[in-house]
Amino acid sequence: MAIVVKAKKGDSTNDVIRKFKKASIASGVVQKAKDSRYYKKPSKVRAEKTATRNRLKRRARSLKKMKNISPQVISRINQKLGKS
Repeated sequence: MAIVVKAKKGDSTNDVIRKFKKASIASGVVQKAKDSRYYKKPSKVRAEKTATRNRLKRRARSLKKMKNISPQVISRINQKLGKS
């Protein structure tokens, strides 16, 4: 999976580097490399996944109770949870 960042007219070198960093973080390449650095037992991976899911559910539940939260925020959390 290649990350391609095209420089626009007027972009400095620092701007292009910043765009590349954002693109690499968004694609998750760096996180995958960090995660695969050490072996994790499958039970630990499942436990982390379950903990993340429970945290997102709790967050969604608390945000639904608030009045000034946009529906986009809740829909993003539901997307991460796998709900439609």
